[in-house]
Amino acid sequence: MSTITIKTKETNPFKLQKKTKLIQELSDLDNEVLEKLVELKKSKKAIAMVTDAQSWQTIKEFIM
Repeated sequence: MSTITIKTKETNPFKLQKKTKLIQELSDLDNEVLEKLVELKKSKKAIAMVTDAQSWQTIKEFIM
């Protein structure tokens, strides 16, 4: 297993610990999937949809 260093603006140690766990969870995804997630991350519309509880629930029901 390789180790990488990631810089973040997060200073709250509890939020940083949670973010670390979430990134570790994503680490086994292949690059193609990660590239698509980054594409979504760059979209203000996509971010708005996943941060809205009702929209997120609709997305999850459609996908899962």
